[in-house]
Amino acid sequence: MKKIYLLSFMIFSFLFCTATEFAFAETNFTKALRTCEKYSQTGTIPYKNEIFSIDISLDKKVNKCVYKEKIYQGANWQMLTCEFDKGQLPFLANSMSSFANEYKKDIAKNKIFEAKMTTNAEIFQKYLIDPKYCAITHQKKK
Repeated sequence: MKKIYLLSFMIFSFLFCTATEFAFAETNFTKALRTCEKYSQTGTIPYKNEIFSIDISLDKKVNKCVYKEKIYQGANWQMLTCEFDKGQLPFLANSMSSFANEYKKDIAKNKIFEAKMTTNAEIFQKYLIDPKYCAITHQKKK
């Protein structure tokens, strides 16, 4: 009887650990975001017959983690710059991990989406539109 309990426990532990690993699979971006390690990624997104180039980066600043998402269209660009406290990073990383798991097919087609926080509605609504965390700057071709 003890062997059956032990075997059941071992099988349950294996299944739980495997499921937990899958559920909490992190992308390179979420790993960097969790501890605010330096990170950068460049990519493109086609939209309405145009191609937009995107640069995304994470950098440490004194007691802050700085996220930048710069979108280029020709000579014009728009940049989102956000400064997050260390206490906000676990929520942000977990939300981006969940987002990556939910949209893994889209991310597999275009890796830039793993780090593009503006595509995550939960983060967008909670932080990105709040001026105490984020600001948008523009440069237009003259």
